[in-house]
Amino acid sequence: MRTRKIAFVVPRYGVESAGGAEVLAKSVAERLAAAGNTVSVLTTCARDHFTWANHYRPGREMLNGVEVCRFPTDPRDAGGEFCALQERIARGMPVSRDGEETWIRGSVHSRPLYDSIAARRDAFDCFIFIPYLFGTTWAGSAVAPEKSLIIPCLHDEPYARLDIFREMFTRAHGMIFNSEPERALAMSLFGVSPGKTAVAGMGFAALDGYRPERFRKKFGIKGPFIMYAGRREQGKNTPLLVEYFRAFKNQHRSELKLLLLGTGEVMIPPELSRDALDLGYVREELKHDGYAASLALCQPSTNESLSIVLMEAWLAGAPGLVRADCAVTSFHCMHANGGLLFRDYCEFAECILYLMETRGLRERLAAGGRRYVETEYSWGAVMKHYEEAFDRFGL
Repeated sequence: MRTRKIAFVVPRYGVESAGGAEVLAKSVAERLAAAGNTVSVLTTCARDHFTWANHYRPGREMLNGVEVCRFPTDPRDAGGEFCALQERIARGMPVSRDGEETWIRGSVHSRPLYDSIAARRDAFDCFIFIPYLFGTTWAGSAVAPEKSLIIPCLHDEPYARLDIFREMFTRAHGMIFNSEPERALAMSLFGVSPGKTAVAGMGFAALDGYRPERFRKKFGIKGPFIMYAGRREQGKNTPLLVEYFRAFKNQHRSELKLLLLGTGEVMIPPELSRDALDLGYVREELKHDGYAASLALCQPSTNESLSIVLMEAWLAGAPGLVRADCAVTSFHCMHANGGLLFRDYCEFAECILYLMETRGLRERLAAGGRRYVETEYSWGAVMKHYEEAFDRFGL
């Protein structure tokens, strides 16, 4: 296998409680380095993805075999005009081309980072930008487009329909997606040719052992529960999940609980104070123990390009409970025979009852999911897909 010199460009790196894109970038960068490639990460000094204020010191360090180079963020004008444009875009309202550029220039940027790409463009075989939505990808991928690959972590959202992003995807040398539905979405939105695309994702491996009773003892959980893990926010539909659970508890006499793990605030109605529990951010091993103890991992988001938590839950022995109108998670569940799909509250309630009342269903669905991860998203399979992608793109 040919070794390469690869640079990842990501707005944040190695940040506790980071989102899926940061987790993917770190995992893939370290695996590519372990496979013998020379891997660098060009990132900013920011930790907070709302303010993008400089937190870390600029400079270079080695982390798990990867060279990490941090650059200070540029001053931002995130005032009234930026916020007004973001509101219009998020609502799907029309924005002029000048308005689109004004908005993206209010995103996170780093002139020193872009200068480093220009200075080191001949030192790397490719620059991999992740995710698509931020200024570092939009501006950075334009510095050396002939060597720019994008892992977009693309969602079907109003931002993806902006002209600035259509142009960005058109000029990039290639795109690497996390799933087939994500690639199909990009091809329909941007008209990119199949030859400029590949699907790789990130790899997963089961832990040496899961201890569901440790999780139950830690949090005092005795009966059945469904679990949510990730960012608790409107964009992930956690308020909708809480509302569906409230309706379920009102209509059914059940000991079922809802456990919400992750970052961000979640509003729990007073009548659910004993049944819907905000556990906040927990250690990784406890999260995986929680999957193993749960009736199901509920992923109510419709904006996913992979869904790390679904893959983790399958390996831990929990089925998925996902939105039927999320192309990615429904694709995974149907191909894996690893979970149940719901479109509305009635289907959500029926899925819960089906899981609780059908002997062996939970285990059969989880086993299907585990086989799917081991086949499609093992590290061996993913590294093979990256090698094939690099060859396809002539790198």
